[in-house]
Amino acid sequence: MKQFRFGVLACSLLLLVLSDAFAQRILIPRRHDKPPGPALSPAEAVKKMTVPPGFSVEVVAAEPDVINPVAMTIDERGRFWICESIEYPRRSPGKGRDRVKVLEDVDGDGKAEKVSIFADGLNIPSGIAVGHGGVWVANAPDILFLQDTDGDGKADKRRVVVTGFGRTDTHELPNSLTWGPDGWLYGLNGVFNYSHVKYPPGSPHAKKNPNGFKFTCALFRIHPRTWEFQIFAAGTSNPWGIAWDNEGSAFISACVIDHLWHLTETGYYHRQGGPYPPHTWKLGSIVKHKHQKAAYCGITFFDSDAYPAEYREKLYMGNIHGGCLNVDVLQRDGATYFAKPRPDFLTANDAWFMPVVQKTGPDGCLYVLDWYDRYHCYQDANADPKGIDRLRGRLYRIRYKNTPRVAGFDLSKESDAELIARLHSPNVYFRENAQRLLSERSSESSQPLLERLVLNDKASRKARMHAFWALLGMSRPLSSAFFEKAVAHSDPSFRAWAIRGGYGNLANPLALSAALDGTSDDPSSDVQLQRAITASKLLTGKARMTRLLEILKRHADDKLIPHVAWQNIEPLLEEDAEDFLDVIADLDAQPAVISSGMLPLLAERILARHDPNSAAIVTLLAMLTDEQTGDATGARQFLGAVARRVQNREIAGDRLASLKAAVAPTIKQILDSGADGPLYFDTALLAISLKDMAGIPAIRKVLSSTAAPETQRVSALNALVAAGDESLLESVEGIFSDRKRNSPALRAQVLASLGKLRQPQVADVVLSHYKTLEPELQPRAVELLTQRVAWSKRLLAAIGKKEIPANALNLNQVRRLLATGDKQLAGQVAKTWGTIRDTRNPQREKLITQMKQHIRGNPGDPFAGQKVFKKVCGQCHKLYGEGFEVGPDITLNGRNSFDQLLSNVFDPSLVIGAAYRANTVVTTGGRVLTGLVVENSQQRVILKTQGGKLETIPRGEIEVFKASKISMMPEELEKQIKPKEMVDLFAFLVLDRPPSDSDARQLPGVREIKPRSTTNPKEFADILSEIAPGFTTSAVGEGGLRLLKEHSGRAAVVQTHPVNREKACVLRGTFELPAGKKSLLALSVSHHPQGDWRLIARVNGKPLLDSIVGVKTTKNGWAELTVDLSSFAGKKVTIELHNHPNNWANEFGYWGRAAVISE
Repeated sequence: MKQFRFGVLACSLLLLVLSDAFAQRILIPRRHDKPPGPALSPAEAVKKMTVPPGFSVEVVAAEPDVINPVAMTIDERGRFWICESIEYPRRSPGKGRDRVKVLEDVDGDGKAEKVSIFADGLNIPSGIAVGHGGVWVANAPDILFLQDTDGDGKADKRRVVVTGFGRTDTHELPNSLTWGPDGWLYGLNGVFNYSHVKYPPGSPHAKKNPNGFKFTCALFRIHPRTWEFQIFAAGTSNPWGIAWDNEGSAFISACVIDHLWHLTETGYYHRQGGPYPPHTWKLGSIVKHKHQKAAYCGITFFDSDAYPAEYREKLYMGNIHGGCLNVDVLQRDGATYFAKPRPDFLTANDAWFMPVVQKTGPDGCLYVLDWYDRYHCYQDANADPKGIDRLRGRLYRIRYKNTPRVAGFDLSKESDAELIARLHSPNVYFRENAQRLLSERSSESSQPLLERLVLNDKASRKARMHAFWALLGMSRPLSSAFFEKAVAHSDPSFRAWAIRGGYGNLANPLALSAALDGTSDDPSSDVQLQRAITASKLLTGKARMTRLLEILKRHADDKLIPHVAWQNIEPLLEEDAEDFLDVIADLDAQPAVISSGMLPLLAERILARHDPNSAAIVTLLAMLTDEQTGDATGARQFLGAVARRVQNREIAGDRLASLKAAVAPTIKQILDSGADGPLYFDTALLAISLKDMAGIPAIRKVLSSTAAPETQRVSALNALVAAGDESLLESVEGIFSDRKRNSPALRAQVLASLGKLRQPQVADVVLSHYKTLEPELQPRAVELLTQRVAWSKRLLAAIGKKEIPANALNLNQVRRLLATGDKQLAGQVAKTWGTIRDTRNPQREKLITQMKQHIRGNPGDPFAGQKVFKKVCGQCHKLYGEGFEVGPDITLNGRNSFDQLLSNVFDPSLVIGAAYRANTVVTTGGRVLTGLVVENSQQRVILKTQGGKLETIPRGEIEVFKASKISMMPEELEKQIKPKEMVDLFAFLVLDRPPSDSDARQLPGVREIKPRSTTNPKEFADILSEIAPGFTTSAVGEGGLRLLKEHSGRAAVVQTHPVNREKACVLRGTFELPAGKKSLLALSVSHHPQGDWRLIARVNGKPLLDSIVGVKTTKNGWAELTVDLSSFAGKKVTIELHNHPNNWANEFGYWGRAAVISE
């Protein structure tokens, strides 16, 4: 199937490029289950919402005071600062029409009656925060600092803090500017919004970091006084919303992938798409459950006594496609968390509802900012920009019973003592704002008061935590006496924050080093996590390694700490790998390195070093194979890692010779000990890979043995491939021939591994068994045979002999043949497939409409479709657990409506992010590979190819490396499979569950037809596209142009009528007919029960059909007609279909189909 690209609000999926006429066609926008219907008034919208008993929803503000709201914050006076965007989804930077508004409830009636414009001229302002004397606005490419210097309520001073955020995806812009507990300003950026952030000219940081920061999906932060920019953590998808719990931990909501993530400093998390930095050990989410659909926007940790206890201290998230607020509750899991679902807090029951921000207000209630638009996904916005609603927006309050409203206060005018008292508030709004103001003031008198509060065990824990954070945000350093007491605090959270906050906040930095030493035995995983992070900032080289390994020894089973330790050890290993191995030995940390899962990464990192010195490899191998202290499991992992690097030719030349000499004694010792030894097999694999044939008989035996585990047989296969074993193809013949004793999975692995061979005979073996291969393996065989010129020529010869169908090759594989540059292959391609485009085919739009009609009119067999999926789509996609995950799992993504599915399948390259573009590599050894980039480093490129195979290509063996403008998923699926297979496939794809599930239902829009009629010429093409793609008309007579649900037993029929007695209704379309192929005009037409009409078909003005459509010329009410267009092959033609009057009695024309078909 296709390589999907997903993004904002979980909807960055591919779709049809549409004309203005198509704007009316988005009847069921993406992620809607049905047409959204008309917009509701704010009062009507509130009435439809459901909330738990005792709660009610109130409108605080609505249009015209709020339109297209994107971001919001609530300041220390309870005022709402809201970013509006009517420019969305504009990609170009520069001045715009967007604004920052300030809304205020002056009289405390719950309505924001005062509205003012603080700033305008913005261009999709996507994040906002108030503090430190100004307003911070994310306005890509910039983060701006706006100030009102004269007190008139309008920004008159504008400065750029940093610049360089991308605008390639305007639904993934920098967003969610939020004050962290440490006093820094945090924000997010999305996976498909590549950014290269730099400091502006004149910034003191520009000299220290002139190259800036290159990243995509990340949690970044900015220091409010120094304006220093940092990447705090990286990964996820299109995150939108940051929340902090009462421990000061960061949580974000994300789209498409899992929805909830705990992010910690220096962590690198799972990405929706795109390559990881080399040697990344990624972290996962903190959920195993899913809520409705997969588009989240906004998150808050709600903690207020305005609600009953069961609603407090939970995460509330806006679910745009679900039309609700989801709730999760957090549980600790070592240094990280695990979240479980709770019932939804609000359900809008209105498809226009788009909750983009959730905040706790001064009254303790939850406030929800609602974009309010029928188009949730940016594809619809791009396709129909005029259809975006730019006139609406709402701000709601969710109130419990008669919770008092709050107005007329200003925390900025309160004294330090009053603000410190606010830290005891049960409402997190007051705690956070009082904390920020105390930090901003940084008064000398408040510091000792805050210190005493932190150390006062009788005070509430929440007040003490916020007091601590207020101290950390001050411009004053922490006092040494206080720091010592905080490090020794009885509560581990305070100890952890003392370690974290001590960095950069102590007058004497040596105190922090002493604290790191003094907390080495602290049992708290939170403390040890912060020790690991802080040690990585304070220490370098061997000292850092020692500290991190000490922590790892105690917390090897933690889900977070080993990953953080690795992220901060890995950069040292290029130069200091030997030192690290010494530290492992000195600390006896080998068991922890192995049990934590770090060993494979360590092995790969050591093997990837530029330095050809093999000392570190030998040292680690000796450590793991030592009879007294070694570890067989770890040794096998390392031996396998070395063998893979050799097999992939990542270790070659002088380095390979050095390695072979260095490890030879160990290999000989193990092999001499006998085949029964625990390391014999893995050592033999390495030996063979190094062209040491001492163990080759045993390895050949394993490959041929049907009793051996398949994992061992695959390892044996790879080693023999690397060694160029002459007898290998005989074993392969046996695996292909003996189908009973060799599994399809093993044959799949064989096909995936043979590409590294160069013998022409490989093609002969594979082609001789092609017809007997399982259907899902035949595409793998073609994938293999298109990787080398000699094999490709044999494949095309087989196609020429009709031994293999030409449609066995997908379009990207045909393009790969051309990428070889071989003239003979190019000639054969031209002869078989004609001219091949290297860009998206714009004619796919018409095909989508044709396929929509075909699939709707021909119900398929979902069980048969499941087999088609396994053979074709499953090579790159998973659905209900079947298939390979080259592209995203499409169980929950890409199939949200029938129209969306059609677009994704038949026009995969319409909108495609860099992470999902096909990349072609031509090696110096003559191999051609196409796949998605998993890693792109100085040492190597790793591609994930069709079938899920990871192909590693050393950088030195790459002759051509080209990123395509098209999707990894090829176009023209309709040419690969038969029409019956197509309808079967879609019968499977449109189900929301496997066909074996009795509760399986179809996606919205599959069979339903929404009857409609129009006399507006701008809407004619929309209706005709349902049955006659590419046709439109300029005039129609009685009844207008109508789309009927049914006529004479056929679904989806368009009704026309002559304009008058003399003038026909003419359907007109222009088409390009392919050269060398037979083309037909296929028509299905009907008549009124009491009438007939004259059908005339003209091509380039030439009449080719003239027929009466009536009772005598139809069967069961319908006539199936064809017009031969072969004489126009290779030409552009204009086709006219006339609904001409006959006797002027019910001259209605009924059209079930009008399509140009090329065979």
